Amino acid sequence: MMQTHISPHPKWVLAHKQPGSEIRFLKGHYYLYEISSKWSAEKKRAVKITGKLLGKITQEDGFVESEKARLRKQQLKVERVEVKEYGISTVIETQFHDTISELKKQFPDLWQTILCLAYGRLVYQSPLKNMSFRYAHSYLSELYPKLDLSPKTLSSSLKKIGCEREKIVNFCKSFNLSGDNILFDGTDILSHSDKLEFSKYSRVKSGCYDDMINLMCVFSVGQQMPLYYRLLPGNIKDVSAFKTSLLESGIKEATVVMDKGFTSQGNVEVLEKAELKFIIPLHRNSSQINYDKIRDGNKRGFDGYFKYEGRYIWYYAHSVDDSKKLTVFFDEELRTREERDYLSRIDNKVADYTIDNFHEKQYVFGTIAMIDNTGRSAEKIYSDYKTRGEVETMIDALKNVVEADRSYMQNQQALEGWMFINFIALKWYYVILNLLKKHDINKQYATMDFLMMLGEIKKVKINSSWINAEITRKTKEMLKLVGITHIT
Repeated sequence: MMQTHISPHPKWVLAHKQPGSEIRFLKGHYYLYEISSKWSAEKKRAVKITGKLLGKITQEDGFVESEKARLRKQQLKVERVEVKEYGISTVIETQFHDTISELKKQFPDLWQTILCLAYGRLVYQSPLKNMSFRYAHSYLSELYPKLDLSPKTLSSSLKKIGCEREKIVNFCKSFNLSGDNILFDGTDILSHSDKLEFSKYSRVKSGCYDDMINLMCVFSVGQQMPLYYRLLPGNIKDVSAFKTSLLESGIKEATVVMDKGFTSQGNVEVLEKAELKFIIPLHRNSSQINYDKIRDGNKRGFDGYFKYEGRYIWYYAHSVDDSKKLTVFFDEELRTREERDYLSRIDNKVADYTIDNFHEKQYVFGTIAMIDNTGRSAEKIYSDYKTRGEVETMIDALKNVVEADRSYMQNQQALEGWMFINFIALKWYYVILNLLKKHDINKQYATMDFLMMLGEIKKVKINSSWINAEITRKTKEMLKLVGITHIT
């Protein structure tokens, strides 16, 4: 009597068995695979051939067809295929929610357009004429459909945004935090417009003259994030624009760390009136600085020293009034470098560099003097001032990563709107950089590396269904390191 084969699988699983298929129990789950047979001349009998995965079987959902099986079926009757960038578009939706929320509040009719423009600037440094193309090939066009990003429409949109400076400032203010170190700095933006009155023929930072616009920037040390910007005519310099910029930025309960370009008695008074803490470096020829303790060459007259990045910094200080003190810092390694540089310029016959002038300046080489009202130690004042490199790095990112170092805008309002788009792109750059720093992989992956790999994550539309395309192992590993798992 022939024995009946009893299946080890439950009835609810067997109910989904199909002709030409086999059920497999793997790692606690049931799967359905294709199966066929083929005659083996070697074994003189038919042998089983296991084929592709058809899907998964669960008691709750029954048979769930795998995406690849569904894709194979659709390939037999493909009528239309679309491929769109998906990784960066999804990260914008999930990682930049603070920006999105505030843009919805300030620009309810234009926030989607602003997002798509910032995407184009950050990822591709795209000019206006290519924004529609970038949008169409991004999954943002599915999330925010039917946006008109033609150059003519965008020109009008930028003017609308630029006319709403108050809303731009409100957007910037929403990210301010108290108790932070705030860095002010200015830079120049070259203008290629003969219609823009805002642009002025002036001396740029490099020393030559060109048509330019001034850009005032504010960077938060605590947040590691740009906070505020303001456009100024090319002939208005940082020192004279500081007061209005400080008032407009709404910065309160912070310590303002300034550059020598902002140093003036008027700006000190502005900061004191605003009841802000400040650290301000003085020009070396300031009459407020007493170099006698350096001239006599005896460090007994100094108040002390500390170690900063492997170098020893000596200092001495005295009170300026009841709230302010002046501290002179002396770095012997810096002094040696500056002396060497000055003497080499004498040897190369550079104008105004003479041995007599060297003897006049020799006592100020290697020094930096600062006025502050923070009550902090000399070491803390020095280290806080050295964070100024952060704002210089930010400006470098604005110019070289976002490529906002020049403008072709023909209208002041459009220029304001365009700079706002670049400002948001810069904020996103720092959000990603801070994410990489948080997970200690910023040396392994630069921000633009991260975006490049995200940009390779695609969404494929076959007929009417969107399917996630395969992701490389390296990209999966990178996303796992930063805790982004919803894309994979």
